[in-house]
Amino acid sequence: MKLLKTLAATAALAFAVNANAAPEKDVRFVGETQFSGFCKAVVLDDVKVLRSNLARNVGRIGASQREVLRMVTAENGLTCNGVNLIKFSAEREANSVHEYLTSRS
Repeated sequence: MKLLKTLAATAALAFAVNANAAPEKDVRFVGETQFSGFCKAVVLDDVKVLRSNLARNVGRIGASQREVLRMVTAENGLTCNGVNLIKFSAEREANSVHEYLTSRS
């Protein structure tokens, strides 16, 4: 539980969106960026990036990729723009990532 609270505290990321910027440059990570790869996967709607981040955090967050996924998708787990990962993917209309997250969590 302590790890989950630490994860939630350190992974809270804020995004600033500039409507005039190019799509690749319209997102800026602010704050602790240790787990920003999960939010980046949603922004890019890229399951490959998401799975890479799951694998990279095995041993740090959980003992397996499934456990890492469970921890970062928990309601009080990782947040992007102040909301959990699943809700953030729905808001960003990241359909591929959203489908992956909801089918496995």
